[in-house]
Amino acid sequence: MTNDLIDLIIKYSELEKIVGLEISDTFMGKVYRSSLWRYPKRILSFLLTELFVFGLIIIFCLPVGLIVARNFNGFTEDSNNTVPFLGITLGISVAIACLWNLYMWFKVKEMKALARLLDEVDRHNEIIQGVQIVDELSAASNSGIVLSERHQAIEALNATRETLVCALMTERILRKHQRFIARRYELFANIESNLATLQHLQVNSQANEYADLIGQALQIGAIVRQEIDRLNN
Repeated sequence: MTNDLIDLIIKYSELEKIVGLEISDTFMGKVYRSSLWRYPKRILSFLLTELFVFGLIIIFCLPVGLIVARNFNGFTEDSNNTVPFLGITLGISVAIACLWNLYMWFKVKEMKALARLLDEVDRHNEIIQGVQIVDELSAASNSGIVLSERHQAIEALNATRETLVCALMTERILRKHQRFIARRYELFANIESNLATLQHLQVNSQANEYADLIGQALQIGAIVRQEIDRLNN
């Protein structure tokens, strides 16, 4: 991948600095991303994480189960008491796991704006991969796509990148510091400017592979604008 495309990618390490949370394909902070259900690999990662967490809960609940079994069932070292002990431990573990996931569900609802923006970041990075593929196909087939058309695609992606960064910064401000809103108006202005740039590039782009990618970048900008309007309201 060329350096100009690498610079356009929004990496998870950069996202973590912007939003103030640990970001991965599956989680944002300690909350799972709702989009994971659209990707089989992410679902598998989520289920493995859930299994690991449930295992830890069982380990921590073993002493609690032992105490409860002793107090209410006259628990002894007899093998006949093993089943009630395990049943109590498992019941407590399941209850804690259900409460934890219920808490996670509520947190997901509170952070749905961030989740949508992160989905658009993933989409932005996918478009960059698309540009890379078009570059390789153009080089292999000598299709004659001029550099100016590629430059428009890069300019569109740069505007999209700035829009996403501004939107993520705005979301963090509104999430953590509702009273300190002066900074967000400057970010709103940057988003409007970048969206206007994308619209201009789409109008001027020719019918080629890069034009389609510019159109996708404009869609991201429009979705981000809608999400910011929801946050503002």
